[in-house]
Amino acid sequence: MRNKCPASGLSPLACHYIMILLKIAFRNVFRHRIRSSLTGLMMAGGCFLFALFLGMVDGTYGNLIDMFTRDHTGHIQIHRSGYLDKPSIYKTMNDPDSISGTFASLDHIQSWAPRVYTPALAFAGKKTRGVRVTGVDPVREVKTTRLRHKIEKGRFLSDKPLNEVVIGEGLARILKTGLGGEIAVIAQGADGSVANDLFTVVGITGKSGSSGGSSALYVHIGALQEFLSLTGRVHEIAIVLRDQAKTGEVTEQIREILNDPLLDVEPWQVVESQFYRAMQADIKGNWYTILIFTIIIAVGVLNTILMILLERTREFGVLKALGTRPMQVFLLIVLETLCMAVLSIGIGTAAGIFGNWLLSVYGITYSIPIEYGGYVFDKLTARITLRSIVMPAVIIFGTALLVSILPAIRAARIVPVRAMRSA
Repeated sequence: MRNKCPASGLSPLACHYIMILLKIAFRNVFRHRIRSSLTGLMMAGGCFLFALFLGMVDGTYGNLIDMFTRDHTGHIQIHRSGYLDKPSIYKTMNDPDSISGTFASLDHIQSWAPRVYTPALAFAGKKTRGVRVTGVDPVREVKTTRLRHKIEKGRFLSDKPLNEVVIGEGLARILKTGLGGEIAVIAQGADGSVANDLFTVVGITGKSGSSGGSSALYVHIGALQEFLSLTGRVHEIAIVLRDQAKTGEVTEQIREILNDPLLDVEPWQVVESQFYRAMQADIKGNWYTILIFTIIIAVGVLNTILMILLERTREFGVLKALGTRPMQVFLLIVLETLCMAVLSIGIGTAAGIFGNWLLSVYGITYSIPIEYGGYVFDKLTARITLRSIVMPAVIIFGTALLVSILPAIRAARIVPVRAMRSA
């Protein structure tokens, strides 16, 4: 072991040789400060823009996923087999408390809520509208989603199964009704009868985050079960996790615990498949932006290194004349570039973290809010993630390494006599 370098297993001579090259490379970086500063500024700026771009992408999609999952969908949903493909009032699950009791103790589960759905016709005065009635458990729904926080007028549903209803602002405008108004609802009961009853409007949700648009109508799950003759049965169990990154893992755990072929346990990526596919397509498109950034930085760094090579032709010629080996010249050019890259990455990463932190705290308010799928976005935010820190550093370092190889090879092949004559 005495004949080996402790850090790498190399011989002491090889370690000494590499350390000398590193010192020379580091010294050369600061010997030409203006030139090195311009190259470093380009790499640091690229690293900063990469980090900021990825931070905004992660922040935007993170907020969008959070809205989809925590406003209504949940991270995981349980249905009767085939319900998602073809919803039906008859595809129900019995005793949701018994089903949830088998998985509620899993560490990553925060809460769950049962739901009942039915299409119906809503009447108020002379106005009629097709609606989707959703029966929710007010106590569990409050712990699971933000439905109560979306109410801008009135209040949320009572804990007792009363004939109360919460509607969206769009539906209230179409039916020309408001708080205290009565809405007649007609639907088909599970027993084949025509279900009809009057419900009193006790709350109106605003536009922001209104996933149901102008057709959402919420009632107490007990009242809707009685209305549809579905006592004790539900169509859906929505589950919210403490960390959405664990969705796939927990989904598999629940499937194994339930082990029931008559029940479908699906993550939000399947429940909101259309949105998920659109998001994945957009994420793939972002890679083209990253590629353009990389090419711009690579061309800039390559151009700078080639200029350095031309300016230092005589220097390399003298080094070759003094007996410096081509490999040593090659390594010297590569190490200089990597030293510059490491310093630039440090500055760019620090600036990127600070920029993403500012955007995560303050954000950028849109002059005109953007609505997507019934969700309203009025601010651009970012997140500090491991990806936004590591990926820009890896890309910049890899780009610097690749573009330094060709100039380093040219410098290593310099003929001393011609090099000194060309100066």
